[in-house]
Amino acid sequence: MKALVLGGSGTIGSAIVERLLEDGYEVIVHYHTADIEYLKETYKKQPVQFVQSDLHKSIDLAHDFGFIKQLDCLIYSPGTALYGMIQDMTDDEIDQSYHIHVRQLIRICRYFVDILRQSDTGRLIVISSIWGETGASFESVYSAMKAAQIGFVKALSQELAMTRVTVNAIAPGFVDGAMSQAWSEDELAQMIQELPQQRLIQPEEVAHCCSYLCNPMSQSITGTVQKVNGAWYL
Repeated sequence: MKALVLGGSGTIGSAIVERLLEDGYEVIVHYHTADIEYLKETYKKQPVQFVQSDLHKSIDLAHDFGFIKQLDCLIYSPGTALYGMIQDMTDDEIDQSYHIHVRQLIRICRYFVDILRQSDTGRLIVISSIWGETGASFESVYSAMKAAQIGFVKALSQELAMTRVTVNAIAPGFVDGAMSQAWSEDELAQMIQELPQQRLIQPEEVAHCCSYLCNPMSQSITGTVQKVNGAWYL
C-alpha cells in the first residue's frame, strides 16, 4: 500500500506520515521548505520517498508528481492560518489562501483520481478545520477556504461513489502545533480554559482518525466530516 501526504513535513502531516508507516504503508512525503537532510535522517531506513514542490505556485503537477504511478491513499494537509480583520486582508493574501487550500487541492485531486481508482481501497482525505464548519472571527478568509474544502469533499464523494475511492474530510479543533504557537502563553492558556476538555488536540489524534479512514473496513465511510474537536462545538 502506498500513500502520498501533501504537507507531510508539517505538524499534522508528519504525525500522519508516522502513523501510516506504522500501518504498513510506503509513504511519499511532500514538503516545500523543510530541511531535506533532517527529513532523510528522521525516516532513515523506512519506506519513504520525498518530493519537493511549492504548492503556492501554479506548478506543473506532472513534472513534480509524475513519478507516482501507483497510489492507494492521498492526504491533503498543507495550509497556513490567516489572522486579521477582513478590512486588512490584501488581495495577495486572499489569493495565496485560495491557491493553497482550494485551487491546488482541486488540481491535485483531478491529477490523481484515475490513479486512485486503480486501487481496491482508494482513499482521498482532506485535513480541513473546525472553522470550515463554524467560521471564526478574525479568520474569515481562512474559514471560507476551509468551508470550500468541505463542500468539495462532499461533492466529489458522490461523484466517485460508484468507484472504490472514498473521499472524506477531517476537521480538527485546536491542535497543538505550529498554528497554536502563534499565540502568547497567556493567550493560549486563556483559550485552553475555554475548551470543553481544557486541552489541545495532539497531532497524533488527527493521524489516528486518518488511519481509521484509510482502513479497508471504512469503504462505506465517504462524504463525511470527521470532527476531532474535543466537544468544541461553537
